Amino acid sequence: MDNHILVASDGSDKARDAVAMAAKFAKAIDAPLTVLHVAPPNFASATQSLPGFGHVLPVGNMIPGMSRPAGELSRTPGDGIDESAMMLGKTIADEARNVARGLGVENVTVRLEVGDCAETILETAAEISASLIVVGSRGLGRLKGILLGSVSKKVAQDAQCSVLIVR
Repeated sequence: MDNHILVASDGSDKARDAVAMAAKFAKAIDAPLTVLHVAPPNFASATQSLPGFGHVLPVGNMIPGMSRPAGELSRTPGDGIDESAMMLGKTIADEARNVARGLGVENVTVRLEVGDCAETILETAAEISASLIVVGSRGLGRLKGILLGSVSKKVAQDAQCSVLIVR
């Protein structure tokens, strides 16, 4: 069985812990590691009127939508993803790659996608035939977790491979 590890990072402390854990596993079994950052679609247009938001991407937010590669963004006018949001996503993904490389993982790929976080993680895992998905827990309170659900919960329930939730 070929091993391939997928780690999703939203830039949060828990995601950083997940990246470190995924990198340690990848190094231990000499597996390729894919770092994924998912930007929610239509974020800028959905939050433009909120005070203090402007065009800043709230890392880890979930807004349902169709997933597509970041390379297609420039060909899709009016989708609400602006350059600052994409640059933030790229910075988060690059930082995660650098952490993984710093921990000794040589084969690290970075992907920046747009879509629903959980669905995009699951789609990417299937596409790369991941044997393990590593995600950070969001640390939502019990009530918020029940009302809002969570990315890690949906990934754990629906994944076709093993899932490690880092707390």
